[in-house]
Parts: sequence; structure tokens; C-alpha cells
Amino acid sequence: MYFYTDLLLKSNLKSSFTMSKIMYDYTKSVLERVSFDPLLFCKELEKAIKMLLPYEMEQLREWLLNYTIGKPELKQCLLIVNS
Repeated sequence: MYFYTDLLLKSNLKSSFTMSKIMYDYTKSVLERVSFDPLLFCKELEKAIKMLLPYEMEQLREWLLNYTIGKPELKQCLLIVNS
């Protein structure tokens, strides 16, 4: 019984992590696609903040810093993440 419960728990954690990774990757993909419009980019970023887990937000924050280096028009959106 213990083995089955342990296996089930590990399976749930793994699928939870996988789902979480999918959401993070999806968020980055959406942000890349809407980066032509700073207002839309900020709106999508606000949606992402509500959906992502705290450690994913830290990853997204790092990704945004790198992604916006060559896109000064998107720098204003960093304020959303840092607040």
C-alpha cells in the first residue's frame, strides 16, 4: 500500500511540474507573439502573473529582463512584474 501511495504521489508531483512548465512556456510564447504592441504585452503579462507559480514568476522575471534588452518600448511592462 505504501509503495502505491508513494508512486501515486510522485506521479502527481511530476505531472504538476509538467503542467507548470507547459504554462510557463505557453506564457513566454504568447508574450513573444504580442511583443509588437506594448499595451497588449502588458495585458498578457498581467494575465500571466495571475496564473504562474511564484518560482515561475522568478523565471519569467529573468526572461523578461533578457528579452526586453533590445526592446525599450517593453521596459515599462517590467514595472508590473516588479510590483
